[in-house]
Amino acid sequence: MMGGAHEPYVMLMASLPAHGPFLSSENPLISAIRLEERLRFLNPEDRADLERLGDALAWSRIPLGTEDATYLATLVRVIQTVRNDCLRDMIRDRLEVRTLLAALRRRMAGEDAPAAGTAWGYGRYTETIRKNWSLPDFGVSHSFPWVSKARERLEADDSAAVERIALKAAWDATSRYANGHFFDFEAVACYVVKWYLADHWAQYDVAASTARFSALLDAASGDALDVRIPA
Repeated sequence: MMGGAHEPYVMLMASLPAHGPFLSSENPLISAIRLEERLRFLNPEDRADLERLGDALAWSRIPLGTEDATYLATLVRVIQTVRNDCLRDMIRDRLEVRTLLAALRRRMAGEDAPAAGTAWGYGRYTETIRKNWSLPDFGVSHSFPWVSKARERLEADDSAAVERIALKAAWDATSRYANGHFFDFEAVACYVVKWYLADHWAQYDVAASTARFSALLDAASGDALDVRIPA
């Protein structure tokens, strides 16, 4: 239903506090428990799509040491089961942000470009990034105008700023998908994605994030980029 209204979802959306501007509150304006209570109004098919969204984006659920090709194959299978086009596009966009951040971090660590044909990232820009490894913006700044700022913050060892840049990119993309959707499943999905972004920032811990990234580097084979980077 494109922008339409499904009566239970009208009630659901009307019960949720507006998010406000990007990360304008220190914590989400509704607790996880209360949000879960509201989501009981979803029909089973839509609820399953939201759960698949979480499966695709929850980087903390991925066991350390999982090979890139294995992870990517699993990811593709999950995305293929998502029925809703809007959700599939949101997952794709978020993972493309993660792939680009992973490339920035790997290059800064002195790694070479992944070999041709290597399963190393997700989305429409993996080959462009690989071929333009030596360019400061990997040749993708037209699609990711924030990449230069993220690179500068990475070089300054400002992990919190990089995290905020990535979250802002995801927030803005979600806002675009929400345009024209008010009381349908797409509106609910966009709301939930923004809730997770706000919650992620509220729980963000620079030391813990750095420690996990170091562990991921240690676990990686060294010849492929890892897309499992928080964004």
